[in-house]
Amino acid sequence: MIQISSTDKSTTIRLKEITKKKLEQLAKGKETHEEIILRLIKVVENLTSEQNTNIIQKGNIIGTKYETLHKTIQIKLDDQEYVVVCTYNDLSMFAIMQNKSLNQLSKKLDWTIDLNIVNVNLGKGWMNPKKMHAKELNTLYFICVKQILEETFDIKLYQFSNNLDYFNIDNWIEVYKKYDLSKDSLNSDIKRKLI
Repeated sequence: MIQISSTDKSTTIRLKEITKKKLEQLAKGKETHEEIILRLIKVVENLTSEQNTNIIQKGNIIGTKYETLHKTIQIKLDDQEYVVVCTYNDLSMFAIMQNKSLNQLSKKLDWTIDLNIVNVNLGKGWMNPKKMHAKELNTLYFICVKQILEETFDIKLYQFSNNLDYFNIDNWIEVYKKYDLSKDSLNSDIKRKLI
């Protein structure tokens, strides 16, 4: 017999006060204790899995082997609606390291999003993005990059309110400096696309 409970059972974990405070320092936004612990469990699983994003060190050289993630993003530009399917590097490990207590380690590590739009639906069926106008495709690209950064690093990028804002390099530089994001990403994910 398969038995399924309609609610999760809760339990209590005893912690010293100092441990509780350290746990709270790892919070992103208004995370509950349970959400913090679940996020930390995910990080440990990522660090110990061969398939996920890993930091590899050989001698004095540090590299990153990324897991590729897929995401579908719905976008509305003026009157046109898009459904964009993209692939990008899993940056969750770097997001965790943005935490103040781990920030020194994260400053030594650069990362790239390496976002690729693989499919677009304009409401008339799926199409190859290579058949789109370059300006339209680049606009979708930058909107997707913004979305990935906001979700991954739990930040809000208010610098982008219209199409032209996405093509203003100063906006991107401001965002990357403000949130101490990767210089490699700024160069390869943003500047190269603006050239």
